[in-house]
Amino acid sequence: METITHYTLTPAHFPKFYRLLSGLRFPIRVADVLELRAVLNEAVDKYEEPDDSPSYREFVEALETAIHSFGVESRRHADRLIKLLTLLRDIHYQHSIDSRDKEVEFRTRLEDTQLARKRSTRYGLVAMLAAIGTAISWAAMPKESWMIKGLTLVSSYLAWDFFHSLPTLDREQKTINKELNDLLRERISNVDWKMLIHKLSLLMGYKKVSGVEVFNMDEDFEPGNSTSHLH
Repeated sequence: METITHYTLTPAHFPKFYRLLSGLRFPIRVADVLELRAVLNEAVDKYEEPDDSPSYREFVEALETAIHSFGVESRRHADRLIKLLTLLRDIHYQHSIDSRDKEVEFRTRLEDTQLARKRSTRYGLVAMLAAIGTAISWAAMPKESWMIKGLTLVSSYLAWDFFHSLPTLDREQKTINKELNDLLRERISNVDWKMLIHKLSLLMGYKKVSGVEVFNMDEDFEPGNSTSHLH
């Protein structure tokens, strides 16, 4: 069964990572806790914080206030959590850009396919009318004309070719529509930072909540024994 540790902290994996993280139900297996901590700690250790800017300072100040209100008392733990959340913020930002760029690409492809379908339909009708017209002329002429016969055959072939492309274009349009819908469904538009602070501070051992057991030492424990369980 897949768990959150099957995904890396990258923009491409962010939607699945975020949803699995937000769906964690405690307690979870101690092995899963250790794996999750290893994944998150490794990502934080490799992360280089962005240059100081007003937006970055504002974000950090908001995090510090929220983290303090959630009962994370250690300065070291608070700094570590801020760095992790800043990393997630950067990943989410890149995920949003990539997702919107991909959406533009899909919508452009849809427009191109729709235009190609209209052209094929229009040209197919023109070719079919031309084939009918030349066929009537051919039938009405007292002597065979190789030019008229050739025009009839060419027009008939073109009409068949244009109309024959329509099912292919329809299938392509359905495929693109599905890819677009999947993209929009996967996109994380807004991040619940309070939820992340709560789940991550418990998971990383930065705070304890009375009555909440983060992990269970019994590997046969069932109710929340996998990080794939969702609320």
